[in-house]
Amino acid sequence: MSYSVVSIANSTPFNAKGNVNYVSVFCSDDDYNVTTGTTWRASSRGVCLLRDISAEVTTPQGVIRAKSFHDSIGTSDSRFAIIQTGPLVFEVTKIVTLAKSELPEDYAEPTLQQN
Repeated sequence: MSYSVVSIANSTPFNAKGNVNYVSVFCSDDDYNVTTGTTWRASSRGVCLLRDISAEVTTPQGVIRAKSFHDSIGTSDSRFAIIQTGPLVFEVTKIVTLAKSELPEDYAEPTLQQN
């Protein structure tokens, strides 16, 4: 068993870079660079829980440190985004909804009796 590789979507109008930290010393952390409107994906993950994702966003006004994602015990979540929450304010956040196209192949809508 292994977890899905980490992906970080950059929804800001600026380029960003940062670090993905995993819980175990047996797991290699990842450095990433992601341009505006694109998604970075780790090359592997295995059974490593994720602890932190940092981001630095390069704006015309300078490099801005985003609010990091942090989970003190680690998470198996894999989908994250860098978002802009205010003028020159950025945050790394977990993506918690699934688009219809990203549902598992064996997904079935609940029947009326299951609702």
